[in-house]
Amino acid sequence: MVGGLLKAYLLLSLVINNIVRGQSDTSGPVFIQEPPNNVDFSNTTGTKIICQSRGVPLPNITWTKSNGEPIGTVPGLRQVMDNGNLILPPFRASDYKQEVHAQTYRCIAENELGKIQSRDVHVRAAIVQPYETDVGAEYVLLGNDVIFKCKIPSFVDDFVTIINWIDSEGDSIYPKINKDGKYVVLPSGELQIRNVSAEDGFKTYKCRTKHRLTGETKLSATAGRLVITEPIGGSVPKFAMESEGFILTKPASDPFSLSCPAQGSPVPSYRWYKFMESNGNKKPVKIDDRV
Repeated sequence: MVGGLLKAYLLLSLVINNIVRGQSDTSGPVFIQEPPNNVDFSNTTGTKIICQSRGVPLPNITWTKSNGEPIGTVPGLRQVMDNGNLILPPFRASDYKQEVHAQTYRCIAENELGKIQSRDVHVRAAIVQPYETDVGAEYVLLGNDVIFKCKIPSFVDDFVTIINWIDSEGDSIYPKINKDGKYVVLPSGELQIRNVSAEDGFKTYKCRTKHRLTGETKLSATAGRLVITEPIGGSVPKFAMESEGFILTKPASDPFSLSCPAQGSPVPSYRWYKFMESNGNKKPVKIDDRV
């Protein structure tokens, strides 16, 4: 009798262990590589959006629009791969389709134990077009500071950045952490020349830009020059042109610059104030490592 009970107990234990082991060998889907939130690409390069997950059984990966509508392959424009990746190949400008190339997608990974979905993937294709940048003349009083602007066409402004400036003598001016010196490339890409001297009027300046989707770099089509005026007597600080208030929006981690391009004789000094939204009072901006 005791032997029979012992055998039954051992058999039950073996069954339970097998069940637990079987459960431990299964798992719901987990992303190994989740697609990024934003994907920009050019029509000349195309792009591959990777979505990979793990689980037991191996999850099935599908793609949908942000509203949950499933998507499939569009010949020549969009391909959903068996491995879960979404391919958007290079295409002619005439083949641009907004529902494919300016769309918000989601990656879905699912097995019998559950389903997960990625963050929204905002896809934006840019049609590569020829463009030129320009640098104009700047007017400045002798001894004052001046800022050159690199004028980038609005249709490529999101994709083109200023990487450096070059003067007519072949010297290159690059951004640097230390903002001391006569020539400074600001975080905005503008070139600031400090304490302008008569010799500065003999040089011209071009900006060099880079298209972040194609990697193309080019110099500005025109070169900026300084028109220098020697002050006679004194003059109160004034701006070259009236400027209205504006809102500057930047990611929290990105540096940015605000300029105060006033000129006068003697050279003016500058102070910055921060206006408090709560009560409208102004507070001096403290100069430290961040400012």
